[in-house]
Amino acid sequence: MNKVFKRGSIEFLAVFLGIALSLWVDDYREERELNNRLNDDFKKIYFEVQSNIRNIENIIRKNKTFLEHEERLLMILNGDAKYNFNSVVSIIDSIRWPTFFGETTAYSASVSSGRFNTSEEDTLVRNISLLYEHYFIRLSLNGDILDKKAFEFNSKHSINFNKAIFKQQKVDTLGLSKYFFSNDFHNGLLSAYEIRKDYYMKRLEDTRNQLYKVKLIYDNSYFNRL
Repeated sequence: MNKVFKRGSIEFLAVFLGIALSLWVDDYREERELNNRLNDDFKKIYFEVQSNIRNIENIIRKNKTFLEHEERLLMILNGDAKYNFNSVVSIIDSIRWPTFFGETTAYSASVSSGRFNTSEEDTLVRNISLLYEHYFIRLSLNGDILDKKAFEFNSKHSINFNKAIFKQQKVDTLGLSKYFFSNDFHNGLLSAYEIRKDYYMKRLEDTRNQLYKVKLIYDNSYFNRL
């Protein structure tokens, strides 16, 4: 009886250990697969961050150029630079308001899969989330404000110079010169200039700083542990 009991116990234990080992192996495989996919996610996000850095540097550079154009017009309006009708028309025609649209595909895919929030890379996860969920969104909102201000300036002010810009006949240079030096044009230009300089450029720089911060965490911490 004891022999049968012992043999049954051994068989039961062997079956139990076999099942437990099988479950452990399955869990291990699932965890390894999850980690591999998560690491792949982080690598894709890193490449996305690098692309966004190149993009935002380009947008900042362009906006700085257009700020200089606006400042040149303000100098002329304030009597600090010489007025020339053709030069003024050329500057007005050249001004643009480029805005930043960040790439978010890699980050969004990882979050949607549920993998992103399982990571134990707390510092990296926190800063990536801050970049995409705060800085990108805030910059987008400010970009919408800049777009609105650009449309307002073009539709109310620079449109008056269209005949000169497109080199049409019978351009009223005297009337346009008077309008250029009017309070209406001056205030319209100042309003657009202020939004770009005091709001949008600062949000661009804040976002750029966070992009570089995330890249630094990758370079100095995350990749060293792979």
